[in-house]
Amino acid sequence: MKPNARLVPAAALVTVVIAGPVLAAYFHEAHRHDALLLSDWSLKERFVVAAAVPTGPLPDSVAADILATPDAAGLFEQTGGMRIPDGRCGEDRPKNRPCELTWEAGNLAKSNGAAGRRRETLTLKAAGEATLALRDWTKCAPGGECDSERFTYLGQLGRAPYHAVEIGYGHDSPSLVLVHTKSGKMLDVHYGSEATFLNPAQTLLANFEDLNDATSLLVTDLAAAAPAIDLQCLGARSATKSFGLSFKRWLSNAAFELVLSENTGTTPNAIPVRFERSANGSWITKSATDLKTEGFECRARAAAS
Repeated sequence: MKPNARLVPAAALVTVVIAGPVLAAYFHEAHRHDALLLSDWSLKERFVVAAAVPTGPLPDSVAADILATPDAAGLFEQTGGMRIPDGRCGEDRPKNRPCELTWEAGNLAKSNGAAGRRRETLTLKAAGEATLALRDWTKCAPGGECDSERFTYLGQLGRAPYHAVEIGYGHDSPSLVLVHTKSGKMLDVHYGSEATFLNPAQTLLANFEDLNDATSLLVTDLAAAAPAIDLQCLGARSATKSFGLSFKRWLSNAAFELVLSENTGTTPNAIPVRFERSANGSWITKSATDLKTEGFECRARAAAS
C-alpha cells in the first residue's frame, strides 16, 4: 500500500498535469494539500480521543442478528461494483490499457462534457473551477522494475454529485477518487485493499483497514460541497491483541452494523456493533461489550479537528 498524507477537508480543485516519467508522482503525493486522503497512515498516528462517541446497550436479539448477517461486499468487490468490470480486460491491466479506454469511452460519453480524455490525460471539470488533469504515467527503475498510474473514468455517482475515477497501479490494488462535480473537492481511498461502503443515499462512505498496525474505521460525510471525516475509530494492536472488522450492512442512511473480531491468539471474540447517526450529526455506538475497555475507541468529527 502507498502511504498518503494528511487529514484535511479537500480544498479547491487545481490543475495538475504530470509531464513525463521524470516528474511522475502518485496522486496522493501530488495532492497532499487539496484532497482528503482516507488511506493516509498518519490518520492513525494523530488519533487522539478528545470527546469519545457515546455508547449504548445492544439487545441480545439484535446482537445475534448482526452475527448471523452475511458480510457485505465493498464497492470494489461487489458484482457490478464501482470499478472496471472484473475480467473484462484481462489480468495484465497495464498491457491491456486500450481495452480499458474503450470501456471508459462509454462513461465519458454520458458525462455531458464534464469529463474527457486526450491521449494519456483524463480531464474533469467542476462548475466555476479549473480543470483537473490526470495523466497516466509509467516510471521504470534502473533495474527494470516499473510502476505506473492509470486514471479511468467510472462515471458519476447515481445519487451524489461526484465523479468517480479508478487509479490502477503497476504493482498495487486500485484506489478510488471522488471529485465533487460543483466544488471540485476530492477524496482518495485505497478501495482495492480497504473495504469501502456507500450508504444508499451516497451521503456517507465507510472504509476500514485492519492489515497494518492499528485497525482503522472511517466514516466520511459526502453531503456537503467538501468531503469531511465524520467519524473515526481505532483498535489498538499489540503483541498479544489485534482487531479485525467485518462490515455487515447499512440499516439505513444513518446506521450501519459490523462485527469487531478481537484476536488474542486463541479463538477470536466476535463483538457485534451498531453505529447510529442522529439528525444533528452526532454518533452513538451500541454494543454489549465496553469497546473502550477492549481497546477500540471512536471520536466524532467535532473532536477530530
